[in-house]
Amino acid sequence: MKSETRNIIIWVVVTAIVVTLLGFGLLEGPSLYVQQLRMEYFPNFHCRADDYIIYIPVVIWLILLFIGVKGEAPSKWYTFLKGAFSFALMWVIVGTMKSAFGELRPDGSDNFSFPSGHTSSAFAASTLLYKEYGYKAKWTAVLIFIPAVVVGVMRILNNRHWLNDVLAGALLGIVSVLLVFYWAELLYPRFKRK
Repeated sequence: MKSETRNIIIWVVVTAIVVTLLGFGLLEGPSLYVQQLRMEYFPNFHCRADDYIIYIPVVIWLILLFIGVKGEAPSKWYTFLKGAFSFALMWVIVGTMKSAFGELRPDGSDNFSFPSGHTSSAFAASTLLYKEYGYKAKWTAVLIFIPAVVVGVMRILNNRHWLNDVLAGALLGIVSVLLVFYWAELLYPRFKRK
């Protein structure tokens, strides 16, 4: 358990530092460059698929959960609660940060660009699926995270987010799930996978 505690502390500290730096413009130059490339090569790109791709890992997770495929925990309701708390934590963090930073979106539509909520949700969903079922075959990590990466790229192509928004969203989505799984194992160690 000590190594797990050390790992989660590292994840949280590194995420907090990187996300804060991103919020204060760490990648402003690269973000502007990526935006310039988007305007040059994909000026009229518009696709709503990113609004739906987010749900692919969640749907797979729910199907596996409710058809009885044994996940990380022996109880499907305990597993479901870990997922619900993961998303609740992520939405609270992302919503608070969107209000606190007030970053203007690239398309100028509002001041809720940083961090990307879509990307946070997509990475939280993929991390949840991986944490719950990915241990069965480690190579599936690549497949599980493809929808999340696609969502992040599409948020930039749709002119809704800057590069730094997407990177911060990815980190926040991942760390939210890791935190909830860690807390769940602390509170209910008997449910930990053997």
